[in-house]
Amino acid sequence: MRAPAVAGHFYPSNKKELEKMLASFFEKAEREVKERENVIGIVAPHAGYIYSGLTAAYAYASLPKNLKKTVVIIGPNHTGYGSEVSVYPSGKWKTPLGEIEVDSEFVKELLKYCKFAEEDEAAHIYEHSIEVQLPFLQFLYGNEFKIVPICLMNQSLEVAECLANALIKSGKDFLVVASSDLNHYESYDITQRKDMELINAIISLDLKKFYKILKILNVSACGYGAIATLMSLTKKLNGKIELLRHSTSAETNRDYSSVVGYSSLISIKSGP
Repeated sequence: MRAPAVAGHFYPSNKKELEKMLASFFEKAEREVKERENVIGIVAPHAGYIYSGLTAAYAYASLPKNLKKTVVIIGPNHTGYGSEVSVYPSGKWKTPLGEIEVDSEFVKELLKYCKFAEEDEAAHIYEHSIEVQLPFLQFLYGNEFKIVPICLMNQSLEVAECLANALIKSGKDFLVVASSDLNHYESYDITQRKDMELINAIISLDLKKFYKILKILNVSACGYGAIATLMSLTKKLNGKIELLRHSTSAETNRDYSSVVGYSSLISIKSGP
C-alpha cells in the first residue's frame, strides 16, 4: 500500500472537505469545457489545489464519463530517490477518497518494451506529482479503475519515445495523464511568454522544437518528459493536442513578481 504523502498539504486530507473542493472545481470547469471522445491523454498540473486545481479540472472534465481504461500517470521525480524511469510495480495507492489498484499486468508489458523502465517503489514514496492527480480521477470514477504510476528522473527525448512506443506495443487500453507545471518563479509577463511558446510547441507535436524551446528559453517546466511522452504518443496515433486552460499562481496569491504557470491540455485521436 502506497500511503498518501501530501494529503493535508497539497490537498485536503479530510474526505468531505476534499470532495467539496473538487466539486467546486468541476462545477466551474464543466461550464467551460465539454466531454470529449477518443481521448489519448491529458496534461494536468500538480501544484497545491488552491493554485492549480481549477486548471487541472478543465482537463479532467473533458474526459469521457465511462472510463474502461487503465490510467498511465507519468510525472517528474522531484525527490531524487529511485531509478531513472521508475514504474510502481503492484499493490494499491491510497488517498482520502479510497484505494486504487496498480495494473501489475500492464506494468509487466511496459517493462518488456521499454529498456529504460524499472520496477521501483523508492521514487514514489514522497513524490507528489502522481499522487495529486488521483483524487480528480476518483471523484469522477470512484475506485473502479487501475493505474500505472511512472516517475521520471530521466526526461530525455529518448525516454519519451521509448515509453510512447512501449505503451502502443503493450496492446492495452489506456489513458495517459502527463503531470507537469510550466515555468517557475519568474515574473508574470516572462512566464506568460515562456509558457505560450512551450504550449505552441506542444500543440505542434514537434518534439525537437519542444526540447529546443525548453533549452533556449530556459523554461522550467518540471514534467517536460511526461509531456513529451504524450506528444510522441499523440503523433504516433495521428492525434492532436488542444489547450483547454492556462493560468498562473498569481490568480490565487496576487503575487505577479514570482509566479508558476499551469496548463491543461487534451490529446485526442483525429479520426474514428
